[in-house]
Amino acid sequence: MSPARLSALCLVCLTVVALVAPRAAAQPAVAFMSPSAVAPGAPADVVIYGDNLAGATGLWTGIPAAVELTPGVEGNGNQPKEVRYRITFPAETPVGIYGYRLGTSGGVSNLRLLMVDDLPTVADNGQNKTPETAQLLTLPVAVEGACEPESFDFYKFNAAAGETVSVDAVARRLGSPLDPVVRLLDAAGKELAFSDDEGGIAPDGRFAYTFNAPGEYYVEIRDITYAGSGGHRYRLRIGNFPLATVAYPTGIVVGSTTALEPVAPLLAAGLATTVTVGAQVGSQVPAAARYATGQGAVPVTLMAATGSEQVEFEPNDDVAGGGSPVLVPGAISGRFAAAGDHDLFGFDAKAGQRLLFVGMTRSLGSPTDLLMRVMKPDGGVLAEVDDSGTEEGTLDFTAPADGRYLLAVEDLHHRGGPQHVYRVDVQPYQPGFSLSLEAEKFDVPLGGVMVIKVNAARRDYNGPITLSLEDVGEGFGLNLTRQPSSPGYRDVFLASNVIPEGKNDVVLSLTFPASIAQGPPRVGRIVGRAKIGEVDFAATASTLGALRPQFAGLPYPPPMLDGSVGIGVGPAFGDFFKLSLEGDTVRFPQLVGTGTGKVKLEKLAGFDDVVNLAVEGLPAGFTAELPAIAKGQTEAAIIVRGPAAAAAGDYRFRIVGSGVLSNQPKSVTLEAILRVGRPLDVAAAPAGPVVAGATQKCKISLTRFGDEKQPVQLSFVNLPPGLSVPEGLAIAADAAELEFDLTAAANAGIGSFPGVQVVATTTVGGKQVTSSAVFALEVKMP
Repeated sequence: MSPARLSALCLVCLTVVALVAPRAAAQPAVAFMSPSAVAPGAPADVVIYGDNLAGATGLWTGIPAAVELTPGVEGNGNQPKEVRYRITFPAETPVGIYGYRLGTSGGVSNLRLLMVDDLPTVADNGQNKTPETAQLLTLPVAVEGACEPESFDFYKFNAAAGETVSVDAVARRLGSPLDPVVRLLDAAGKELAFSDDEGGIAPDGRFAYTFNAPGEYYVEIRDITYAGSGGHRYRLRIGNFPLATVAYPTGIVVGSTTALEPVAPLLAAGLATTVTVGAQVGSQVPAAARYATGQGAVPVTLMAATGSEQVEFEPNDDVAGGGSPVLVPGAISGRFAAAGDHDLFGFDAKAGQRLLFVGMTRSLGSPTDLLMRVMKPDGGVLAEVDDSGTEEGTLDFTAPADGRYLLAVEDLHHRGGPQHVYRVDVQPYQPGFSLSLEAEKFDVPLGGVMVIKVNAARRDYNGPITLSLEDVGEGFGLNLTRQPSSPGYRDVFLASNVIPEGKNDVVLSLTFPASIAQGPPRVGRIVGRAKIGEVDFAATASTLGALRPQFAGLPYPPPMLDGSVGIGVGPAFGDFFKLSLEGDTVRFPQLVGTGTGKVKLEKLAGFDDVVNLAVEGLPAGFTAELPAIAKGQTEAAIIVRGPAAAAAGDYRFRIVGSGVLSNQPKSVTLEAILRVGRPLDVAAAPAGPVVAGATQKCKISLTRFGDEKQPVQLSFVNLPPGLSVPEGLAIAADAAELEFDLTAAANAGIGSFPGVQVVATTTVGGKQVTSSAVFALEVKMP
């Protein structure tokens, strides 16, 4: 790649914490790899481009591979803009798209995508901007190229009469921002085939064409909006290979062998592949399909299952027929063979039985937008859901009565064809939760802190969720609770690894000891566990929200990468300030609309500079004013404003402080509570027991919130028999306490009375406000 094209790249690195030691390298940011594909079973030298790549410590690939710095390259591993690696994937690695991360002395890179491809690779020569200068290709081949602004790339090849050639533009599937348009032209410039967005792979495009006459033909590729840069990259595959988008059936039982039928609109007859799923395989399985005498393979994805796998059989579209029977629990593989096709499945349910129907289409490579309905036997609709958004649909159904029900499925737009495959997983409803992370990588300073915010979406479970960091890598185990040093483990301390009962997030602060040294990138996952009834429930935190922007909005990144968390160890440095909130809360009085608090700064290691403060996570309708803590100062006042009629309760929010020492940043997140309550507190304190026939002093104290001060009227509830207080007790507007006499009659009741209540009444903002406090009285004999 030319330096000019490389300089045009915009490099983005998503992290939650960026902690770097003084004068050390910044964290690596990878733009792309060239070539973007490696053949299985053969060593390949690749160049990784980006920023801050010096000090390379290793390369992680999403599937096992042998990696080493390419030997014989002067300065390799110490250049800031590029590094060269030799990668060897096992020969049995399926053609497909996988992930990689680069590690350096500064940390771990963002996650990027590479392809395992069995087609030979050539590079775009950069001179092919017109048909007259088209680059000549020998098929089969895959071209590594990049689209320039307001430009075209042309390639030419020779084809024989009756020959079928497939053209596949792999761009967004590799995380490129390119939205490709691909055309096939004859020598006279006539368009023979065109592809923009193809179902199952959009916005990428591909087509297959059978030639009527021998001759020279041209492939043109450009961005749909004529955008371009050194980062608008593509891998253009041309040859005799299938254009399968999804396998059928969509699942295979772990430990079994299944013959799969890859499906697409245009495939030669008899195409099939066989896959065996071992017990070690996760929830999704990569596989590949090829023609028996073809020139390359294409990736397909299917689910590894442990339960019942069923396929639909036609005819099953007549309500009167009751639909095909479906087992619960189990999974259904089906397809809409023609436009307007719909399928029905019958199942029995008891009154109150709750079932989940989870649809999958586009994440498996099918273009279908699945519409699911649960119906009564007469066709009346009881529930429905579609998956027209980026998330695929889940139908939550509770049977209203014992009986037979129908599951009806169809394409939302009534499309059909062999590639319109779907999968529906039918399971009894299980209370639980899902977890998500806002970042897909974390850099930890040597001996420093890794901060991870974990969000939880709960489903009828409100209890604690215990978190752990797992699968970090061979010989390197971490758990988010304290682990004693032992083979394969390190001593790691986490302040809290539990999402508390009733809460939906937690910020984990994981401290790494200096014994965990800098080295190759490590990849793990955050897992949450809970005992829900009799079920040991577990869920891996999703990183899809962070991965999609990394890959230019790719809606379905390779499924094996969801939940993947990159961890890099960078250089060390020490803490230099701490934050605290006086009293741990900001009190927000109702009817006043303003609450205040005080943020305290503790300075360490000679730090005495500005600390900028920000507030995050306040409830809707609330705002905060929080100035920076200036140089030489140690505190700042926080003012929270919000609705005067806000509901009482404790609301968690965060105060984030950021400062710089020796040009290095440090962020500290302080978990705080906004306590919304009445603008008046009252307390009672009797001087001691009351003796029958005598008096005793009692003091009432007030705490007012806000600037408005009005007289406060006092009354008492549940006074012991024979006890009395003066009439018309009140605390003046300019006073905060009142002392008065409790009088006990000679025949007053004797004993302990714990439920005496004082009620304080005043006005705030023209509204009557009451506050009460319960206290105990003891009445004794003379």
